[in-house]
Amino acid sequence: MIKGLYRAASGMLPRTTNQEVISNNLANANTVGYKRQSLFIEELTRAEQRVAPSQENWETPMLSDIYTDYSQAVLEPTGNDLNLALDGSGFMIVESPDGEQFYTRAGDFTISTDGDIVTTDGYTLMTDAGPINLQAGSKLEVGMDGAVSVDGQQIGMLELIDFEKPYNLERISGSLFKASDNAVAVETQNLFVRQGFVERANVDVISEMVEMIASFRDYEANQKAIQIIDESVDRTVNDVGSKR
Repeated sequence: MIKGLYRAASGMLPRTTNQEVISNNLANANTVGYKRQSLFIEELTRAEQRVAPSQENWETPMLSDIYTDYSQAVLEPTGNDLNLALDGSGFMIVESPDGEQFYTRAGDFTISTDGDIVTTDGYTLMTDAGPINLQAGSKLEVGMDGAVSVDGQQIGMLELIDFEKPYNLERISGSLFKASDNAVAVETQNLFVRQGFVERANVDVISEMVEMIASFRDYEANQKAIQIIDESVDRTVNDVGSKR
């Protein structure tokens, strides 16, 4: 019976985390450039262990890892010259006020008080020649190859980057990432810039809701199992061997 309690509790823990992950995805369904997260839950790989588990395995939740889905989402036209979307695998490089580099696909840029093009969080969009500074009335043009021109004069190329294994990136906020020690940068391949577009979040709200309901039902099933086992243990302790 005690084994059953451990197994049921082990099944509840990852479902709680999964609910949190799904809730975060739904909260960011309208966040430009957001990449959904999902959960690896060990099921089939531990099926044999669940037949005759050791004490150590009883207490180990079936949570393997949280991963980010970097698949491209829909590119939505906005008609705003400050909006940039990436068509293909890769990221734009932005820089924090203290000079640290970060990576994003969120192209809903604005202009800072200094005239630089920045993210909604205030990180500066970078070219190989530095920030893009726009004066009042200046015309910004960004080619599909990332060439940046202001008032018809090319000033540089957007700094674009890709990673051999993007899952080694560390999420800083909804659409902002930084490289971990294991992240290996590579040159972009078949990556195009679309001016006047933004990339939506790759979150399918209906699929997330269905997954949330299924996860909650799994949690309830394990919760019910614990309740039944607890009642069985109670009867065993209080009734078995008692005098009638």
